[in-house]
Amino acid sequence: MSGSDILKIAFRIDSGVGIGMGHLTRMSALADAFGEYGGESSFFRSEDEPIDYTGFDLVVADSYKLSDQYISDLNETGRFVLCYDDNALYEYSCDALLNVNLHANELTFRFGSKKPKLLLGGKYTLLRREFWSCESIKIRERASRVFVCFGGTDIRNITPVIVSAIQDISGVEVVAVLGAVTCCDEELMQLSKENVEIIKDPISISQIMKTCDIAVISASSMVYEIAALGIPALTITQIDNQEMIADYLGRYKLMKCIGDWDDLSTIDLVNEVKSLLSDIDRRKNESARLRSTVHCEGALTAAGEIVRLMNETVR
Repeated sequence: MSGSDILKIAFRIDSGVGIGMGHLTRMSALADAFGEYGGESSFFRSEDEPIDYTGFDLVVADSYKLSDQYISDLNETGRFVLCYDDNALYEYSCDALLNVNLHANELTFRFGSKKPKLLLGGKYTLLRREFWSCESIKIRERASRVFVCFGGTDIRNITPVIVSAIQDISGVEVVAVLGAVTCCDEELMQLSKENVEIIKDPISISQIMKTCDIAVISASSMVYEIAALGIPALTITQIDNQEMIADYLGRYKLMKCIGDWDDLSTIDLVNEVKSLLSDIDRRKNESARLRSTVHCEGALTAAGEIVRLMNETVR
């Protein structure tokens, strides 16, 4: 520890346009969870390099801009090092490795001079605080409300195309959420009408999700928030690192992926939305299976496990 009762944590992340906000969202959830254990968190990005980790007890690395050597060097700082992994990207010489994806146990990891403690799967789902005490939505026989969101940045400007494609389905109501740094806001706002509600950077996204019957989202970390509420969903992949998430969800009939954005057919999209809205048995089954895959308080579980490991580690 740093010599006080406060657990001091340094998060090394990257986020923003072109990267997405997923790293920041999930690490903010973990920081909140560490706060329940007396943790005090600071966040650093690429522009802050070189970073002096002196005075910190724990370094958490979650970035696609690191390297095997960077992680190895972190291991030499004398800090407890936790790496967050998506798709076995690096060689991990660290104290603990966290991957909350449902396919995590299917990955082959590379290790360096130190093999980390592995914390893998839905048990450790990093959900925002507002999802920690969540309940499943009620599956209605007459479903009409469709939640649409493609993350904090919507790096491919997908949302307006999706809304335009599905807004004329008979009886449908579209709820489209724009993230904090999306660049398609003006285009999407022009689509707002009686059955299309556009919401920008809401304070509580879970409250909006709960009003909807199904979702159309990217195969990103948002799928776990949707799963926590038991909302049947269709996914679209935007970037390569979403393909394994989409593949797993499809194989286990949790969420159907309707394709990659580059090859997406809007006709197929409309047909898939209609099919899911009209099939109550499918929605009930998918909702129950989704709820069983994630732990709403997974962030607290992860933080607690890390604190326990740190207390057992002799430096």
